[in-house]
Amino acid sequence: MIIVTLKMTVRPDRRNDLAETIRGTLEPTRVERGCISYSLYEDIENKNTFALVEEWKTRDDLEKHVRTDNYRRLLALMDLLSEPPQLQFNTVSQTAGMELLSTVLCKT
Repeated sequence: MIIVTLKMTVRPDRRNDLAETIRGTLEPTRVERGCISYSLYEDIENKNTFALVEEWKTRDDLEKHVRTDNYRRLLALMDLLSEPPQLQFNTVSQTAGMELLSTVLCKT
């Protein structure tokens, strides 16, 4: 699985433009092959900072997404930012959920 996080701080006067443009890409991206999740979050401490978090089944699925018009629209939004974006691609080989907490807490 590939997890992509993109943190963006937008100029206050362009906040709505960024939010609306990304909002318009959410559903089309979510139905792309290999998309596990695709969500936009607003920072509760700075309303002009957003995080776009994506999960893809494979690198191939992610690469196909990067070639889409939706992704090009996302890249065009970088001109609206007040500081450079922070972008991370993380490859995950193993995941755990609540069972990990139960295992750890039972050891004490």
